[in-house]
Amino acid sequence: MTMNRMLMCRTHPVMEFEYFERGGYALRAGEIYDESRIPIGMYVDGKPEPTGESITGWWRSRGIPMTRDGMRSVFAGSGIASTNDLLDRSLGLSLSDQYWVRPLDRPDLTWEKLNFFHNDFDERLGQALFFGNSSRIGNVNTPDVTSAGDLPKRWIIGPDGVRSLIKGGRTGQEPDNERIAWQTARLFGIDHVEYRIGRAKGIRVSVCDEMLEDTQELIPAGQVMRIFRRGDNTERKMIWLDACQQLGVSRDMANAATNDFLFLDFLLRNTDRHYNNFGLIRDVESFEIRPSPIFDSGASLWNGMDPEAITNEDYPAKPFWLDDYGDADNAYWQLGLIDDWDRYDLGMLDEVPELIRAQLATNRRLSADVIDAICSAMQERIGIIRKLAR
Repeated sequence: MTMNRMLMCRTHPVMEFEYFERGGYALRAGEIYDESRIPIGMYVDGKPEPTGESITGWWRSRGIPMTRDGMRSVFAGSGIASTNDLLDRSLGLSLSDQYWVRPLDRPDLTWEKLNFFHNDFDERLGQALFFGNSSRIGNVNTPDVTSAGDLPKRWIIGPDGVRSLIKGGRTGQEPDNERIAWQTARLFGIDHVEYRIGRAKGIRVSVCDEMLEDTQELIPAGQVMRIFRRGDNTERKMIWLDACQQLGVSRDMANAATNDFLFLDFLLRNTDRHYNNFGLIRDVESFEIRPSPIFDSGASLWNGMDPEAITNEDYPAKPFWLDDYGDADNAYWQLGLIDDWDRYDLGMLDEVPELIRAQLATNRRLSADVIDAICSAMQERIGIIRKLAR
């Protein structure tokens, strides 16, 4: 079999590869036309030298996870065979980066005609995934095919043409947590994606606008961490900073951004800063690169916990685990990785409890007992931070 796919980065041909459509995997890499634009997720041993295995891993990581809420019901009623099938039909186009895959015999397919940053897309698949209705999924050439994560979400195009991501939750508190994280970040001058509260057919959701420009890609930290040096679990932050530096981010900039999410996540008790919800933003034309703003803070503020369980005891936190599986309590240890407390005006901490109360009070699903317990624990948490930051 000859090469049958071309990996594209916007208008740039990157490389050919042999793809087995029925199995949904790449067999081998072919000619490389642009080594500088090989996706970081395809690197092997830290080098832009893709193999069939690394291409397959990168390609499959673009698809909606089967653990996404409502995914199985959509598949059952739509005739779609798998997430690989969705990826093939959509050419892997995304609103998170500039990559796509073109069959070699289809030179008529162009970035200008297809990209989601400037072209309309069918929103029915996103609606089906969000609301669990598979009767009419429409054209699957949509960025919802390449949206990561387990919680219900969908892309929309607003009246002003702005692309926005709508995201639900499982407890009903997550959208408010996203809003609170943005509001809190503003108090401390921390770069954070802005979240708003909205409703979708009566469901409380968070809404955030596209954070990338049409020449930028988000490189998840998980892709970066896999290709550089290994080390002990206690070295995870240093390994991350080393990798950022090797990719062209100044160490001071990377360290400041890392301190910021460690500080904000501990303050708001976010338990889910995994390696796919922070990373780097790179311009694929100029190759300028920087840390991404903070996003995805829904698993914060004792999300979904009963009032009596809301305490300031230690707990497993991400991303810099102490053990191999992330089961050990490490939140206080991780807070200790912050090495520059002077960048934060800790006097602003006094405003956080009332900010939290005001936002949570707008959610009628949350009882007064839950809100009181969260705000009381936050008051105690502020004292703990001030003591540890000395």
